[in-house]
Amino acid sequence: MTDIWVGSSSPQISRLAGPQLSPAGAAERPAFLALHPSTARLYAVDESNPGSVAAFEVTGATLRRTGDVSSGGSGPCHLFVHPEGGWLYTTNYGDGVATALALDAAGDLPGEAVPLPHAGSGPNSARQERSHAHSSWVTPGGGWLVVADLGTDELRSYRLEHGRPVGAPVLTALPPGSGPRHAAVVGELVHVACELSCQVLTLRWDEGAGTGEVIGAVETVTLPARSGDDHTLSHLEPIDENTLVVGVRGADSLAVVGLVDGVVDRLLEEVLTVAWPRHLTVVDGTVLVAGERADLIGVHPIVPGDRGAQVGALGEQVQATAPMCLVPVR
Repeated sequence: MTDIWVGSSSPQISRLAGPQLSPAGAAERPAFLALHPSTARLYAVDESNPGSVAAFEVTGATLRRTGDVSSGGSGPCHLFVHPEGGWLYTTNYGDGVATALALDAAGDLPGEAVPLPHAGSGPNSARQERSHAHSSWVTPGGGWLVVADLGTDELRSYRLEHGRPVGAPVLTALPPGSGPRHAAVVGELVHVACELSCQVLTLRWDEGAGTGEVIGAVETVTLPARSGDDHTLSHLEPIDENTLVVGVRGADSLAVVGLVDGVVDRLLEEVLTVAWPRHLTVVDGTVLVAGERADLIGVHPIVPGDRGAQVGALGEQVQATAPMCLVPVR
């Protein structure tokens, strides 16, 4: 199995090689990780208040910190590196600020930052009292940085000039109370995991306008809660051209969603997994799941089927302290 970088709530980034988990480098609270596309750099957020972002040089299975900067807000929870490598984008859940951080030729953090604050709220008074930026990505055409704002039920699109966000955001409104969290981009379609409504949406993206149109929606939860009182979606990934998989916290399950012509169509199955699936990755014919409250990384086989892939029952489980993010090593 491909080696995996593991971020967690403990002050350590680890490396999973087969069934063995080994410490790789010290970090404050590395809740989310990202790799540079062309240099030997790994980035980690410190999900604190105030938050920070650190860069690490990767040498084999070890990490050496090369620098760190402010995340520009509180509670940073996600990172995305521009496909050309010149910018690193972080989203701060606590106050809704997204921040673009310039990278030098080596992939290190020299300190220039572009803050992208936002204001607003949603109908869920407990979770949407203000803006909560939860993730970001660059559109396939390269023209926009898109921020999923759980607090305002919006996608915020910032025009990019050589990776640098400029101007005010263009807003795409999603269903009230949906709480967009993470997205998977496939061509001109964007699949969004809505944390609060537990729906997966498909949007058709308009690169010229910087907006999306909702063209499909699927409810993902039928199982009762096993941990906590509520169900909330976490991370989603494509398995193949016909299926997506998304983590469901509360039910502690993986929801497998079928696609028709690339658009979400139906819930195919729900598979029980490790407690509180915070993040997942699809690699080497398996789905790996970071079970934050289980102190486990769970492994599910992917089984090919006539109507799309199926996710097998939970198999191997690896001990890990509060795992929160899983990134395949390149």
